[in-house]
Amino acid sequence: MRPGRAAGSMTSPLQPLEFLMSRLLALLLSAALLPATASAADTVFSANPFAGSPADPNDGVRTVFANGQRSLPSFDQAQDRFVFDPAFFAIGGSLSFANGVSGSLPSGGANLIVIRDTGPGFNAGSAANAIAAAVTTDGAGFFVYHNVGLGVNRLVYSTNLNLATADLAILARVESPTGADALAALPGFAAQNFALTTAVPEPTSLALMLGGLAGIGMRARRRAARLG
Repeated sequence: MRPGRAAGSMTSPLQPLEFLMSRLLALLLSAALLPATASAADTVFSANPFAGSPADPNDGVRTVFANGQRSLPSFDQAQDRFVFDPAFFAIGGSLSFANGVSGSLPSGGANLIVIRDTGPGFNAGSAANAIAAAVTTDGAGFFVYHNVGLGVNRLVYSTNLNLATADLAILARVESPTGADALAALPGFAAQNFALTTAVPEPTSLALMLGGLAGIGMRARRRAARLG
């Protein structure tokens, strides 16, 4: 025992480092497992919304594509979310939310809009036209609207919210509520109901990080052995 250190108070110089490494390892493994443990309340969109569609962004003709549409029994605005993978949607790195009738929408900045307009035959094209008339800056984005003919609320991706001929991909429809109740539910949508996926380490990156931690641990052990 070295002088000046009371018996029973000896601690290994590795303990703080080993604790830190164990915590980092747990965090890395948690991040790697995120896709497998996503919340059941999240509906994740991580594929090309126009896969299999004849849509051509340069032909000046609107294509409304619904082959990939998901049907959700309901949507709990208190906890459910629509989650988008930016790799498949040209929306940049963030979402900017707006909710209201077309006359109250901001002219720019919003790329996620809940539009409350309605009327006879109001559909995805009608909603896109109303948004395009209100928005003055180009950019892809999403919108939620009430389809009067179907009586349900739907989620749509537009290649350009400012362009009346932009292609539209119907991503999802909420089966309940319907009719007037569905229309009344539109104001309840909030920014918290939408999110972008969070990047997690690729397997090769994770292996490199774990290898680095192992190397740090080995050097610390050799140093501790010399000091001991």
